[in-house]
Amino acid sequence: MAAASAGNIPVCAKCHAQETAAFLKSAMGNSLAAPSPLGAGHVARRNSGIEMWISDRDGRMIHSLSANGLKAEFPVAYQIGAGKIGYTYMVRIGDYLYESPASWYRQHGWDTSPGYDRMASPDFDRLIDSQCLFCHSDNGRFLGSDGRRFSGAALNPIGCDRCHGPGDEHVRQPSAKNIINPSKLPQRARNSICEQCHLEGETRLLNPGKTWQDFHPGDELERTAATYLLTQNNHEVKAVEQAEQLALSQCVRGSGGKLWCGTCHHPHGQAADRTSQIREVCRSCHSTLSKAAHAAVSECVSCHMPRLTPNDIPHTASTDHRILRRAAPLPNVENAGAEIAAWQDPPAQFRARDLAVASLVIGGTHGMSSLRDTGVQLLEALPQPEKENDPVVLSSLISIRLQRRELEQARDLARRGTEIQPDSGFASLNLALALQNSGDDAGAEKQLLRTIDLDPSLQAAWVNLVFLYEKQGRQAERAALLDRYLKWNPQNIWFRQLKAMLPQR
Repeated sequence: MAAASAGNIPVCAKCHAQETAAFLKSAMGNSLAAPSPLGAGHVARRNSGIEMWISDRDGRMIHSLSANGLKAEFPVAYQIGAGKIGYTYMVRIGDYLYESPASWYRQHGWDTSPGYDRMASPDFDRLIDSQCLFCHSDNGRFLGSDGRRFSGAALNPIGCDRCHGPGDEHVRQPSAKNIINPSKLPQRARNSICEQCHLEGETRLLNPGKTWQDFHPGDELERTAATYLLTQNNHEVKAVEQAEQLALSQCVRGSGGKLWCGTCHHPHGQAADRTSQIREVCRSCHSTLSKAAHAAVSECVSCHMPRLTPNDIPHTASTDHRILRRAAPLPNVENAGAEIAAWQDPPAQFRARDLAVASLVIGGTHGMSSLRDTGVQLLEALPQPEKENDPVVLSSLISIRLQRRELEQARDLARRGTEIQPDSGFASLNLALALQNSGDDAGAEKQLLRTIDLDPSLQAAWVNLVFLYEKQGRQAERAALLDRYLKWNPQNIWFRQLKAMLPQR
């Protein structure tokens, strides 16, 4: 894939100079970069005592956070986003990437980052894993079965291969037969190229044995990952739901699939006169318009695709892709009794599994006990080999067994999880919790230490071990453990507070 990646765009430019030049100016071509200088900034969280500063030091952007008399600061490694809406930032702690709590919004300036805005005590602790980075970088590689430990390879923005597939063979022998042209693909494969990043749903699940990098243009996305939606939803507008909205459009339905994302959006560069471009697309079907309604109208978007305010990202607006005849709010239906459905069904052998896990995830996220109960029933009904060999199913069943206080079964399942994923910090943590709930503090201590060795970014392992030592009155071990964590991440505010609370020797 190297020949067509963002880091080697000059290779593509040799034959496609105009397309690559335009792409490099697009949002996708600028999805990730070194931080752009924006000047100093300051954010004060109202009534919380939390403040953030943005500064420049020796040519590097520095993000700082102050809370409870303590301060943490990190140099920014990368900015995410093209700046049309704003920028979010990544810092690096050891072998892990984290979202900074400060983001820049074009319509507002500096403020709290998405996700952190709902946290009472933000720190530099929202980890960026392989799924988070998939839509923003062409070559984000993570080590281990959990997809959390960053490989350290320099990151590039989205490149040519994300829509056109691997380009090595095409470079060696250019031909239309060995490169993907999205517009020439069957409808599902064509739409999947856009949906890999512009379809979030309520949850997306990798199918067993798959990673995000297993999706390639020309495939159907659901063969790699299944997306699930609520069929009835007290709708909150999300910043990334363009695919879901477009599917509701009468224009799309009436076109028989001819109208798709690429009809109006061209990654190789938008028309200089965007208004005229969109008007011509609309008039290709709507050649005659009501003179009464359109007497002085020269463009279509403001009435038929107005701006919506997302609930999940502050200070932003997104275009309503339903293309309504008359603007209307999104459906507002009570969640009671809501069900979920796959955007597109995954392969038959994964459907029961994916639906079960999605029901648990969505039911838990939205507090829908009936949906969660459905997920439990579906999980219990899965064939025994799936329940014993699928890490995601195993982890879900362990949580269920612990909640039911079926402790022996929880331990057995957790041990199985560490057997099939010996490098997984999550699997190790599940076993530690199962042992701890069973009263085996010695076994839990040993497993928590192993979890920390496998994945020091899993704060739950450290916290559980800190409280275990506190319960047992082992203050020296507790102090040593806090010192060990702070050696790994000296900036963490919460762990520094814990250390300050230790009795003075």
